[in-house]
Amino acid sequence: MKIRCLAKTGLSLPETYLKPEFSYTKELEFPLTVGQEYIVYALKEWQGNIWYYICDDNYTYYPRQHPAPLFEVIDNHLSSYWRFKCYPNGLIRIAFEEWLTEPYFYDKLTDQEDAEVLIFETIKQLIDNEKYPHQPFFDNRDKIEHLINNPLKVEQVI
Repeated sequence: MKIRCLAKTGLSLPETYLKPEFSYTKELEFPLTVGQEYIVYALKEWQGNIWYYICDDNYTYYPRQHPAPLFEVIDNHLSSYWRFKCYPNGLIRIAFEEWLTEPYFYDKLTDQEDAEVLIFETIKQLIDNEKYPHQPFFDNRDKIEHLINNPLKVEQVI
């Protein structure tokens, strides 16, 4: 999944994303470049807000979360390495397997634990090198019209 930065300050965020207790204010400037494309390595939905984990302009060894309203999606293909998890508290996360299954994976990654850094570097390289098909399943409207006008009969399928 690829996104393009549209804005880089808290002024561009809806009120639901502003959380002064977590330093998310209108004055906050994110380490992003407007117009720059970023690859999404994980995402989460929490209380109606979407957050993308990307390697921003201050990237060293782990991705950081950024509010979705700062971006537009330019490639909506999901990574083949992503898995889905819904937590008991309502948090939804889409990320690679280790992030979802290893206790405190992200905390250990941000603490620069060797194993977690190596796992992320490996997964990052795999995701960065993924090639996505860019053709729609039905690339010809005539085929769709034919299927609509000539539906298969049960006898033809059996």
